This record gives sequence, structure tokens and C-alpha cells, in this order.
Amino acid sequence: MRQKLLWVLFFSLSLITAISVYFYLQKLEERYRQKGDFQPVVVAKERIPARTPITASMLEIKYLPPGYLSGHFLTETREALGKITRTEILQGEILRQEKLVTGKEATNELAFLVTPGKRAVTIAVNDVSGLAGLLRPGDRVDILATLEVSPGPGQDKVSTTSLVVQNVEVLSVDQSLENTPSSLEGKKQGGQRNITLLVTPKQAQSLVLSSEKGSLRLLLRSPSDREPIYLPPLKIYELLSKPEVMQ
Repeated sequence: MRQKLLWVLFFSLSLITAISVYFYLQKLEERYRQKGDFQPVVVAKERIPARTPITASMLEIKYLPPGYLSGHFLTETREALGKITRTEILQGEILRQEKLVTGKEATNELAFLVTPGKRAVTIAVNDVSGLAGLLRPGDRVDILATLEVSPGPGQDKVSTTSLVVQNVEVLSVDQSLENTPSSLEGKKQGGQRNITLLVTPKQAQSLVLSSEKGSLRLLLRSPSDREPIYLPPLKIYELLSKPEVMQ
């Protein structure tokens, strides 16, 4: 019984000591803070991957001696809210201006325009296949591929045109991410252009194979037309036997 009382007394004293130390440190921190000896800084409560929008739940305020701080660090969480991480930020790391970008700044970098689950892929076009250089970032296109395909073993190859992807967004024309005519001036060289598209990995696979083994042609969609269509492959002998009539 006596030993039990001693253990209870020991734990009670330990608890009282811990509480006393906690409140002492709190008062000490508050005193240093009032004297200006501690600087509030924004730190990451968790690991924040690159290209991630910042939310309040990811952040907390800590107070550190000025001598431990350098660079353009944030002192209020509102300075970071809504911004996007340029690179990974580790748990406990101080947030600095150079690691964050605003939504407007992000639109000037291709990686920020690639949505999760999608990929950016670039294809080469000319004045004809690329819609006479009139394509703009933000337009949506379908893409036809013309390939030489053999119907079966030992048979001659037949020219076949298929719709390989449809309703994909144009991210950039050459090196321009802006949808303005002035941003595209002087980009054209010898009729060749590079068009970067936002696609799924499977669509990227189809585009790469088609561009390597055949030729591509872009079809511009109306901004209000997002519906998928079914278009069976067309072989050259079908083109000659079944002429299309203008509706």
C-alpha cells in the first residue's frame, strides 16, 4: 500500500513539474515575442509536393530567433494561400517566396497547365496539317492519322486514315502559351510548327506511333462542340467507291 502511494505521489509530482515547465516556456516565449526576439514564420505542417495548391491545413506559424532565418520567408499564412508550390516543400520547412508561384505566374509554365492524369505531348505540323498557322493555345482539335496498313499476311499495304484522338486541348503553339496573335509572331520557320497537346497517356501513345509511322492532320473543333463522334477508318479504295455528298 505504501509503495502504491509512493508511485501515485511520484507521478503527481512529475505531472505538476511538466505542467509548470510548459507554462514557464509559454511565458518565456511570449516575453521574447513581445521583445521582438522571436520572429513568426510560416512552416509546412506536412510534406507538400511540387505543383500543389497551398491550403490553410498545410501550414502553421512558428516563432524562431531572427538569427536562424534568411531569405524571403513568409510571416503570415494568408501570404501563401492559393499559391502553388514550384518545388517540393518538406514537413517543418519554412515557406519562402521563391518556392511559390501565383496562379497567373503558373500559366506561363507548361507543367502547371498539365492536369493530373494527363500528359503534354508535342507533334510537328506544317501549314496544311496545322491549320495554316491559325491554331491558338486553348483551341480543341481532333487528329486524323494516315498510315500504310496491310490487310493481312502477304497482302499489299493500303493507305488508311483513322481518327486517333478527338477533342484534345492545344496547350502551346511553338513556344507560346498565350492565346494572342502577337505572341505567335515571328515563330513560323519554313512552314514548320510544333503543337503541344494535353492528352491522356493512351492518346499520347497513339499520337507518337502515328507521327512516327504516318502523317497527321489536325481538325479544329468549335468551342461549343465537345461531343465525341464515331468515325470508322477509311481505306483508299473505299474513298473511290463511296464518295461523300455535301450535306
